[in-house]
Amino acid sequence: MISDTNLSQRSMAMQKALITSLRLKDVLEAATQHLSELPGGAKVAIFLADNEGLAFKLMSGRGYSETSMEQLRIVPFTAESLLKEVAQKRSSASAGQGKPAPDISHTIMQRENSKTQIALPLIASKLMVGALLLDLSDPMAVAQMGMLQEIADIVALAVANAILFGRSEFERERLSTLYKTSCALNSSSLRIAEVLQIAADTVLVLSNTSDCMIMLNDPEKENTLKVTAFKGFDGRGLDRLDLSLNNTITGRAISSGKPEYLPDASSHAHGLPLASDGSVFGSALALPMVHDGKSLGAILLFSIEQRAFHREQIELLESLVAQVSTALSSALTHESVTAQAIEDAHTGLYNRWHFEESLDKEIERSQRHKRDLAIMLIDIDHLSHVNEYFGQDKGDEAIKHAAAIIKETLRDIDIPCRTAGAQFGIILPETPLQNANDVADRLRQKIRGKTAPGIGMVTVSIGLAACPYNASDAKTLLQAAEQALDVAKYEGRDRVKVAEVGQQNQGPIAWEELATKARLAVVGERQAKMKHVINAKEEFSPWMRSAPTLFKKKPE
Repeated sequence: MISDTNLSQRSMAMQKALITSLRLKDVLEAATQHLSELPGGAKVAIFLADNEGLAFKLMSGRGYSETSMEQLRIVPFTAESLLKEVAQKRSSASAGQGKPAPDISHTIMQRENSKTQIALPLIASKLMVGALLLDLSDPMAVAQMGMLQEIADIVALAVANAILFGRSEFERERLSTLYKTSCALNSSSLRIAEVLQIAADTVLVLSNTSDCMIMLNDPEKENTLKVTAFKGFDGRGLDRLDLSLNNTITGRAISSGKPEYLPDASSHAHGLPLASDGSVFGSALALPMVHDGKSLGAILLFSIEQRAFHREQIELLESLVAQVSTALSSALTHESVTAQAIEDAHTGLYNRWHFEESLDKEIERSQRHKRDLAIMLIDIDHLSHVNEYFGQDKGDEAIKHAAAIIKETLRDIDIPCRTAGAQFGIILPETPLQNANDVADRLRQKIRGKTAPGIGMVTVSIGLAACPYNASDAKTLLQAAEQALDVAKYEGRDRVKVAEVGQQNQGPIAWEELATKARLAVVGERQAKMKHVINAKEEFSPWMRSAPTLFKKKPE
């Protein structure tokens, strides 16, 4: 049974424990432990007050069932519970011993089989920092309400001091992070990929979340954005994202030039991506990127928790985005001048140099974040026949035809490149092998099903390899995809083949033996074509058969 004596002893022990640390986590754990050891046992929940979100957030708990803990995770100030009275009157409240309990409190008391529930405000310097909830088996505990409030005041003071210390540490860390970011951006001001990398890394640190994306204006589509960098998402979750500026969170942020915050994003889930586990995000924040009055795009942040972003965080992120916008504007200006160096002028896709450079970077990124990566090598079937029977111009049109379909089919985050005359290489970040196989076959069928004007049906063969399924470095991964492409041609073309390098053999012959046979067959076929081209029209090459001579003999 709870008495003045044991409460006084508990109060003194708690004071000693709480003054040993200024870390909020330690303070909350110490308070929870001591309160749970009250005579007869107590179930304890300590909340912090979110005055912007108008709710109590559970920070520490002990003794409650998982169902009750989930129900108490976020309790709005207006919810029918004892905490409502604490929020409105800033005074203690209790239920039990004939005193009825509000809906939520009644449900928890029944579930936890408690005789009394007591809610106490945590007030320090006239500011309510949170609340304390106790479920007790002692029906007479209400008689000790005054002493329990004194204990709550001790907890409130310790929590307030820990919060102030945390904020000072946060401010110091903020200035340090912004300074480091500024230095990093200045050293990378002409390299857009590095600017995006630094921006994504920093916003995740400052926002204390794990999911973000950076979207830039799409030069090819009016009032539309394109995803240029992201972290935390599964590639499949991005399919739901609305890239338009029409009544979207990014559109409103860019239109107003101010952050757009959705504290409860679950009610605006349409047009937003899904978390990596397929769940709906709890809150979302869009920060517009503007430089010299010109909109560049936006940075989006997501959290599975509702009301995850606070005013101080948003102000801090605005400072960061201002720096990022300046660096990004310089990088975009520089890249617009140098874009021709990485673009294939014939198809509008990236060139082989960009493919090889991007592959190294994407493999490094996939390994660092433990994400899947796949590459496709695509070859137009029998393009030499098109060149021979329809002319070189039609062969060029066949290449453009396939490139256009590739470009319109892939996601914005994919990297399509023309790596050789009739060959394309595609990097698929954040894509498991099975998904990549589906994409490859869908692309093959789409090219096959769309007639090329003046040519007819065009088909392609596709070799597919994945990291880490086949290899963990660019050279081996590319070799695996080339082997798969050779096998696709060897087995009849117009098909997708997945490389089996590094895997247990599933076929009648080893993969290496099959790949070698396919390589020899492809090379032999190419040599036969060359011989056919040389011997096809003998009447146009008599000089190749006649004996060499400097002067033609005069007729007699």
